[in-house]
Amino acid sequence: MKHTNWDDLRLLLLIAQEGTLRGAARKAGLSAPTLSRRLDELEAALGQKVVERFQGGCIPTAFGADIIAWAGQMGEIALEIERTRDHQDAHMASGTVRINTDEWLSYFLTTRFARFHDAYPNVEVEIVTSHRPYSLARREADIAIRPFRPEQLDLVARQLGTLSFGLYCNREVATRHAAAIAKQDWASLPFVGFDEPRAEFQSDRWLRALPGAPAPWMRCSYGLGILDGVAHGAGLGVLATFLASDQLDLVAAMPRIPELDQDIWLSMHSGLRASARIWAVVDFVGQVFNEYRETGS
Repeated sequence: MKHTNWDDLRLLLLIAQEGTLRGAARKAGLSAPTLSRRLDELEAALGQKVVERFQGGCIPTAFGADIIAWAGQMGEIALEIERTRDHQDAHMASGTVRINTDEWLSYFLTTRFARFHDAYPNVEVEIVTSHRPYSLARREADIAIRPFRPEQLDLVARQLGTLSFGLYCNREVATRHAAAIAKQDWASLPFVGFDEPRAEFQSDRWLRALPGAPAPWMRCSYGLGILDGVAHGAGLGVLATFLASDQLDLVAAMPRIPELDQDIWLSMHSGLRASARIWAVVDFVGQVFNEYRETGS
């Protein structure tokens, strides 16, 4: 038997998956005649026919089915080798990565980034919190994580998921005002929100628009101030839902406010696409957002 080309085995797997030479050729980026010739070469190398070709498609022979099964196992092994190589490359990544994000997302990241250091001990992370987006073009930050998709052409962006918000209070407030909360009698409830310069934030506009609700009696210039006030009994406030799993004393008066959902985007300058330290962070952030999407925490 002649030497078998692994690339030809990969093409055989595509033929088995697609069921036709034309479909497999399209997926492989080849012409149908080229794929047919590669299949001929594979069968010549193996010494037996692996596929019966019909007008309506291709059916593996018994011998071909065995080869396809083995090739599938080889493909899985090759993927594992690539994953191991990628992990080793990332593990050797070094340097500092600056992430610019807003307050809720900053809290989300800082409370989930501890295990990153175990995987990438040579990468240092700076999480720079600001309401104003930093300029990636001027390299004020390496990565931005924001509730909007950037429009600059020199940026690479990917959607991470959706951040949800709810209306929360602590257990003591929930017990004391149980009847009013159940009836959504907002007029008789105390609220915590942003101060006047931030009253145009989407969450605060929603809060102040509740029918009959008084203006927040406690007003804060930052989101975590609202969290502290709500957690310590100052009243009801709008908080990101992931906090419910982090703060055991929180009770949801409204578990989710759909109109406050925010699509979260990660962006970076296109010139950083080859950086191992950047991809170490990007992959990890994608992982924690996948966990949030699957578990809600």
